[in-house]
Formats: sequence, C-alpha cells, structure tokens
Amino acid sequence: MKVLLVIEGTYPWYRGGVSEWIFQYLKHCRSFEFSILQIATDNYRPLSLDSALYPIPENVVDFVRIPPPEFNTNWSNSLLDWYNESSSEFNGLMESHDLIHATNTGFAGWLSTKLSEESKRPLVLTEHAVYWLEVQKGAVALECGYEIPDDGTSKKEIEILFQDIAAEVYEKADYIMTVSETNIPLQKKLGAKSVRYVPNGVDSSWIIDEKKRTKKPVIGWVGRCAEMKNPLQFFEYVKAFNSEEFEADFLMLLSGANEEELENQVRSEAKKHPYVRMVWNMPSREYYPEMDILMITSHNESQPLVMFEALANKVLPSGRKVGDLTDNYGLTFPKSYSLKSIVQHIKQKWKASTEFEDYVTERYQKVVDEHTWESIFRKYETLLSDVVLNEVSG
Repeated sequence: MKVLLVIEGTYPWYRGGVSEWIFQYLKHCRSFEFSILQIATDNYRPLSLDSALYPIPENVVDFVRIPPPEFNTNWSNSLLDWYNESSSEFNGLMESHDLIHATNTGFAGWLSTKLSEESKRPLVLTEHAVYWLEVQKGAVALECGYEIPDDGTSKKEIEILFQDIAAEVYEKADYIMTVSETNIPLQKKLGAKSVRYVPNGVDSSWIIDEKKRTKKPVIGWVGRCAEMKNPLQFFEYVKAFNSEEFEADFLMLLSGANEEELENQVRSEAKKHPYVRMVWNMPSREYYPEMDILMITSHNESQPLVMFEALANKVLPSGRKVGDLTDNYGLTFPKSYSLKSIVQHIKQKWKASTEFEDYVTERYQKVVDEHTWESIFRKYETLLSDVVLNEVSG
C-alpha cells in the first residue's frame, strides 16, 4: 500500500513526540511505501536528509518540503493561493497513492483535505495536538516553525482559523484517530464523529525488568526547549524541593526548538543552579535509567511521550494534570495546587518506599500491556488497509 503522509515540523532533524511517532510509524509499517509531504519554514527546508537525527528508512520513496502560507487577514484566499502556488511541488504525488494520511488539523490537515478531494483518495487523520488550543494556551510557534503573531487580535484570528480548519478536516476525513483520550471531547465539539483512540508508546526494548534505587532520588525533566513545555518551571520545582530539605539530584535533558529567547533564559537560569545537571541535544534513552521521578511542566499536552518513556524505565511521572497525564500514568495534582504542596506530596510518596514502588509498578505494567510501538502499529497496518479496502469495495 502506498501512503502520502502529510506532516509539519521538525522530523527528522529534531527530537519530539510527533517526530518520534513518525519515525516509529515508518519503521514498523514496512509493508507500506511512503511519500512524505512536509510543511516547513525556511529554518527547516534547507536541512539535508543526510544530517537527519532520525534515519530515513528505505520505504520512504519521496520527501517533498513546501513553506507554510503567509499570514493574511483573508485566510480563505490565502490558503487557496498557497495551495495553487505549491501544487507544482506535489502534483506528481497524488495519483500514485492509495490514501492520504494527515498528522494534524493545522496546515497539514487543510492541505490533506484538498489533496484527498483532488485525487479522490481516502483521508485518514491521526491528530496529535489540537492546534487551536495550543495557540490559546500560549504557543509561540507551530510544528512547522510558523510563528504565532504576538498581538492579541492576530493571535485570536489564528485560533479561530485553526478551529475552522479542524472542523473542516473532521468533516472530510474518512477515518479519525487521536493519540489523546483527553482531546476527544474537544474534537467531537467541532464535529468529529467516531474518533478512535490509538495511543503513543515506546519501543519494547526500552522496557526494563529491574530498577536500582538509592536513598537519594534523581528528579528529572525531559523535553524540547519550547514555551509550551514550560522548562523554566523545573527550576521552580528545584527551589521548592530544596526548601523542603528534600535531598535529591536534579537532571534536565533539553533539545533545541529554535526558540532562542527561551533557550537563553533557560541557560541563564541553569547558571544560578549549578547543582542541576544540564544535558543538551542528546538521546534521552541513556539517561532515564538514572532517574526516579520525572517532572512534567507543560502548559498544554495531548499525550506526552516522555510519560511512557519514563514509566518504561520505572520512573514516576509527576506534575499538575495536563492532557493525558493523569493518575492513570503518574502522580498528578490539580492546577490549583502550589508547587510547595506538590513537592510535599512527592516527598511523602518517596519516603514510603514500598508504596512508591507499588504505585510505579502498576503504571509501568500499563505501558508494558498497552503502549509498545510494535502493538500500536500492528493496529495501524490493519486499520489503514481496511480503509483502502472499504474504499475499493465501496
């Protein structure tokens, strides 16, 4: 089967939840042949595939990159102009594929609806992030590198635009999947029907059997240095742990996200906390075994991949409830809780060592049973094959 995968953003050069999902999708669905159509700003488009962080598998036969549309108060015309101007780049891809697969309801989602209509191929959506909600929550840039306007009026227009695009994609998609249970009510509110939850996961090789702990826990943070991930709050947690005289080591793993002002702030704050071990742009896998607790500080999330990576290594995710980070997967708290109160609860849980281990093990087992990439993409192979089969027989 031939799939035209329409994406935005940083894959295959930068780490992140969507990049990892794309990599695992291509890796595990070897029976599919992929063409990738990527929407990316000038920061990403000149990058060479030879310098990619993720290797491009042999079942990817085309990789085409186009810029996003320019901001315009008349978005309806702007999107159509963008489609017409870019069509020479991707016209040759449409007819040779069995289905169109979009990874969001942003620009990639809108473009996918047009490609599906033009080629008369079925459209499948796997929604990772609800774009309009991310704009509302303060995102400064989209996956494709598109910067959100600073002024309130333009920002509100972008939020409404992505609500409208989402509603259109939900209406026109032949099959809708989401990686986040939390997002389903938001999707249905904008017209999505029969949304199927197919979660994120980890490679089974990440899953450990035994965990060695010491009396002094290692408390970590892992993610992109992006405003939506709120990395600066980790230092506030560090201060709160220290004020409680909770003896711990601190480890922060960050990857660049082209948000230079924020990165400078993080580096500056790190100098004030020399006891926080800072690691930049390195694979997280080799560091998780050192950790005991992972703090998640995001303003908004769908289903944070780091949550599963942590649990696979018997590391307890913790923080305020956000997206699918709930007590099903971690030790979580209402948004009304102060950092001081959160830290006190974590301290209490850690001190009760048997209770801590039982709590982590229960959530670890959920990852083992339900969240390996191998099982997840077996579902995808079946689901997408059924979509094409139904289209042919219909």
